[in-house]
Amino acid sequence: MPLGAAAFPAPPPRIGRLAVQVGLAFALAMSVAGGIAFLAARYQLMNEADEALAHESRKLILKGYPNDSATLAQRVIARRAQKILASRGHIVYGPDGRLLADGLDIPPLPDGYAETIYRDHSHKWHQGRALSQRLPDGGRLVIVEHSEVDATMREMMLIGLIALVVAGGLGGIGAAWLLTRQIARRLDLSVSTADAIAQGDLSRRVSLEGLDGIFATQAASLNHMLDRMEQMMRSQRQFASHLAHDLRTPLTRLRGLLQADASHTDAAGRQLLDKAERECRSIISIFDALLRLSEIEAGRHPTAMAPLALDEVILDVAETMEPVIADAGSHLALAPLPPAMVMADPGLVQQLLVNLLDNIALHTPAGTRASVALAVEHEQATITIADNGPGIVPPDRERVVRPFERGHDTLRRDNTMGSGLGLAIAQAIMRFHNGALELADNRPGLMVRLRFPVSG
Repeated sequence: MPLGAAAFPAPPPRIGRLAVQVGLAFALAMSVAGGIAFLAARYQLMNEADEALAHESRKLILKGYPNDSATLAQRVIARRAQKILASRGHIVYGPDGRLLADGLDIPPLPDGYAETIYRDHSHKWHQGRALSQRLPDGGRLVIVEHSEVDATMREMMLIGLIALVVAGGLGGIGAAWLLTRQIARRLDLSVSTADAIAQGDLSRRVSLEGLDGIFATQAASLNHMLDRMEQMMRSQRQFASHLAHDLRTPLTRLRGLLQADASHTDAAGRQLLDKAERECRSIISIFDALLRLSEIEAGRHPTAMAPLALDEVILDVAETMEPVIADAGSHLALAPLPPAMVMADPGLVQQLLVNLLDNIALHTPAGTRASVALAVEHEQATITIADNGPGIVPPDRERVVRPFERGHDTLRRDNTMGSGLGLAIAQAIMRFHNGALELADNRPGLMVRLRFPVSG
């Protein structure tokens, strides 16, 4: 379970599939728009063709004159002789269905306007628009307007739709890509600030430079929230620090008095004074730890950040703690240590390793086998401290790194309770170094991973 994993910068926000989705939406919108435009143009052209057919009909069927089929056939023949009807076809049927004029091959048509196909003297089939009218004597007049509107429109529609879909899709993807990049760039400011806050830097704020609209409002609101959080955290830390400092002084004096009075009492009194002195020492150590935690988290710890060879520090601490662990009846093994250079405070790193190894000596039974290893990969140096002791159950691993939180079995070998601040201080030290602390199952036992960013 990574604790403080946000210490390592998160990758920039990804644009994801949004650009493709917007591009497809644009393409679909263009397709719908092209279809509507096609239907509107086709409707307009059909109206114009129907108007031309009606106009031609009025020229042939004359008001106040005979309009029987024989007369209409003569008029059609006469107009054709004058080459007036070259662009249209005219068919006149007698009442008995006999063809009286023209010779287009055309299927039967209902009354009114209709789409049709016909074959002329060239024996080729054409598309056209026709007007079929019944004559007073039962005959029929059919006027055919050559029209390739539908076929032409379909061809145009296919080409136009392909062009619209491609242009709409590419345009949509491009526009969405630019838009999402701008959004991602603005969100990245908030993400980097959140990462810094997660590392404990409550002084970070989202820069308002270049932001406007809802992004500026959101950033201002976030900054205001962070102002309040920083103020509350500062008040809590000051309270805890002042309380620990103010109580530590009288407790130290009390411990001195108990030690002085031990020489002026009998054996039973000395035993009682020793017990009281141990309690004072335990309370003072808790206040010391609390002050140390407060200083580290508040950034008030006097630090000396410098390039630090982790392998050398581990070797030095292991040599110091190996006798302590051996006295507890356990065993400490050191794996081969590759060189690893990090930017760190040597004192804090030593304290971190000593605390964790001291936990093994205090909280694991005799016979426990512990190990320390170091690995460097992906610009991280990872120290792994593992043991085969009782470990910490998964539900407790996130909780025990908080101040004054302890595991279920926290009674130490000396039958005293720990301060509940050891792992909290360890995590604060890792945050201080922009690193992360992780508690995992060693199957059996506990594995503690300490991840440091490698110094360039």
